[in-house]
Amino acid sequence: MDHPSPSPAAEAAPVKFAVPAFPGEGLSDVTPTFGRLAIVDRQRQVLAYALPVLSALDGDVADAAAAQQLHHVYRTVDLEKYVADRPAFIWSTPAMLAGQESVPPSHGGVGLLVHPSATRRADGAEQIIALSERGTPTILVKFADEPGQRALLPFVTHVMVDVSDTTLPHAELVTVAHNAGVTVIAENVQGTLGPAKAWGLGVDYLMGSIYHHEKPAVVRSLDPGEIQCLEVVRLLSAPDVDTTRIAEVLSSDPEMTVRVLHLVNSVAMGLPQRVDSLHRAIIMLGPSRLTTLVMASLISSRIQQMDALWFLLARAAACRELSGDDTGYTVGLLSAFAEETGIPVSVLVEKSLVSSEVARALDSYEGHLGSTLAAVVAHEHGDTAAVEATAWRPEQVAHAYLVALPWALETVRHLNLT
Repeated sequence: MDHPSPSPAAEAAPVKFAVPAFPGEGLSDVTPTFGRLAIVDRQRQVLAYALPVLSALDGDVADAAAAQQLHHVYRTVDLEKYVADRPAFIWSTPAMLAGQESVPPSHGGVGLLVHPSATRRADGAEQIIALSERGTPTILVKFADEPGQRALLPFVTHVMVDVSDTTLPHAELVTVAHNAGVTVIAENVQGTLGPAKAWGLGVDYLMGSIYHHEKPAVVRSLDPGEIQCLEVVRLLSAPDVDTTRIAEVLSSDPEMTVRVLHLVNSVAMGLPQRVDSLHRAIIMLGPSRLTTLVMASLISSRIQQMDALWFLLARAAACRELSGDDTGYTVGLLSAFAEETGIPVSVLVEKSLVSSEVARALDSYEGHLGSTLAAVVAHEHGDTAAVEATAWRPEQVAHAYLVALPWALETVRHLNLT
């Protein structure tokens, strides 16, 4: 899906949102804020997740106070809530590079993002070599073939090249890294033409959203089953939810009926008695859970890994968390569904008969919901400038997204569709 470019929006009213467990309570106002960016190949298979610092520090944590704040976060955070069983790459500090501060544990393993400033320090090269000897994966960020960087290539596992920096000889940098046997990750891949440009340089991975991929050559239409699911989504997003009509629509699909009953009777719901009535199951699950189940079932046959469904639900939940409106969930869900399937937003709007407010948010990022969606999409791509062009601050969006990620992960696991 080609979203329009986010544009500045009117100042939004303050929205209360929950404070996530990550980056941690009790820290000062200058606590580094984190994002979560996927590192993906051409098939959108996730190699790892990077947790970059979204602040003026830009990853350079040589300052003792900033490094101490990072250490506090790393000692208390449960990384698996944000990366599941994938490898995680976190910003390194001088103490971590020197082996004086431990790397936090995570099931998929943890590697370090190494800022260029580390390679300029007198002991930087020695520390990076020591990391290699300890088997710690490392990504040399903002690789520009500066003095000293090329000599360290045999001791790092990946380099990142900023493809948005027009002053860099991107193709040459990729060749230098490949000649040293190091894989290349493109960062700051922006715009609809960005992915194709980056792949054309010969990079191995892109960092950003899981939806960084080539658009389908042929725009497809909705099939009858998809139209039926969207009808349920429309009914669930109505001000007055007609559970009888929803039951009628769902009952025509035996597989969906079984999934609804399976979910309502699962351990996750914790009901004392089994529910055998579809109508009662709809009431017990509620609009949010049922919408999630319908959309997840709709795309589960297309998804080859958990990460894609996780991204879809995280976008929806982040839009809800940030906007403070359940309609934000529908906006985020339909937006991600359009990207996942390649079905144009205009077709989804027409077939789902959503409200004009939702339609404007999806079509052109208009209104409060549109500004919220624009901010969340920009955050997924690591585009801080685009977030700032909306009514939201990067810190607000990052916090909302970090709240959404654990919920979305648990939801995927409870749905048991992948």
